[in-house]
Amino acid sequence: MEGEINGINYKIKIVNGFKLPTFENNTLIVGDLIFSADVKLGTLGDVVSGLLIPPVEYDNNMKSLVEYYKLRVTIEQAYEISQRFGELVNSIKIPIEFIPLSRMQPLRNIYSCIFNDIIDKIGIEGLRNEYEKYVKNIGKNVNGNINLNSELLTMSANKIMGNIGKNVILGFLTMYSGNSFSIGKICKPNELIENPYNLLSLPEGNILNSCNNSDNYIKSIIGDNYSCRRPGLLFSTQICESEKNKIVIKEYMYGTLKWFMAGAVSASIYPFKETPLARLGNEYNSLINLRNIIDTPKVISVCLDKYEYKMVREFIEGEVVLKSKNPYVWDNLGRTLALIHNNNRTLGDPNPGNFVVIDGDKMALIDAEQVSNYTSKKAAWDIAVFYAYARTFSANSRLVREALESYIESRPKDEWNKVLNFIKGPHLTALMAPLPNLLAELRLMLRELDNN
Repeated sequence: MEGEINGINYKIKIVNGFKLPTFENNTLIVGDLIFSADVKLGTLGDVVSGLLIPPVEYDNNMKSLVEYYKLRVTIEQAYEISQRFGELVNSIKIPIEFIPLSRMQPLRNIYSCIFNDIIDKIGIEGLRNEYEKYVKNIGKNVNGNINLNSELLTMSANKIMGNIGKNVILGFLTMYSGNSFSIGKICKPNELIENPYNLLSLPEGNILNSCNNSDNYIKSIIGDNYSCRRPGLLFSTQICESEKNKIVIKEYMYGTLKWFMAGAVSASIYPFKETPLARLGNEYNSLINLRNIIDTPKVISVCLDKYEYKMVREFIEGEVVLKSKNPYVWDNLGRTLALIHNNNRTLGDPNPGNFVVIDGDKMALIDAEQVSNYTSKKAAWDIAVFYAYARTFSANSRLVREALESYIESRPKDEWNKVLNFIKGPHLTALMAPLPNLLAELRLMLRELDNN
């Protein structure tokens, strides 16, 4: 199958056979079997098919290959970003032009001069227009941005993988290295090609593509003379402060014993987010979504590296409830937890140390990793965990009782009865077997409150 494909400043000439690619006088010459394999399978690492990323004109017999490649690019780049950002992906603003630009990035050392010229001539608008029609295979086009649909993306990705399975030919050509291919000219890549991820944005905070050089980043926020400390040995957060400002840096690590154990114990009642990416994404979304119910810290940035996940956010100054001896503070905590439950959310980790009193009597929540949709069973878990935390860290039983009493008074009676039935039932008995005395205490206190 012979044919020609014309780009804005180059030409691809397809000839019959297995001819390996050569580039001369702005013309790429390649055998049709090699070309087809790279289009369908990425056999040469897109060294050949990568020239189909920008808008091109082509012979009619090339149409199916060109359109298949652009569809493949759209699906693969969308799948990559969904894997990279996890639950954050639906919060991220993804412009359509990100798809072709992110695919150009790995080829920038080969085709930077060609790609630079294309961007100069058609701009990002030209790239956006070229890929608009393929967005329907991965989600929706919302004002030039992609709203990914995970089910649709998975179906499309499976379809592409299925086609690859059916077209596995010329596998030996994977030994061909794109690094040995050159067009004889190298240019400094356009910034959009060098760093396409800079196009992505969040509704709050910046996206950092690397967690390296954190020292300079912290200095840019709070100044040169700063110090950082951890509140405790097992804390995943650092508080960094200078004379002018204070921030919190939270790390989401693999293999955190706390969440592994909690997840294993609570799976039947409260399934926990265990991976760093899932916890970060859930916390980011929850901090923003909960803000119409309770104050939460503003996000300054998130950092997603291969093995490192961090969030930088504001420090909320105030009185930590767990350390308070004021019964009004604990009463406020109970009403706040009820308010969260009444708004169809549960916390999963309702440690009184995660609540801070600000501005006299307002309550703020500073940890939202495990926030989830409400069920009576999850609410029972919240109450049990709240009680276990409070009593384990020696909170006065009268203060804890104050919180539970205000919680019960602030819940609809029929819904509280459902929660109470779960607290009395066998699920919590099994889950709190290591803490039988605390569970017995909790049930006794609730029975007394119920009688009153």
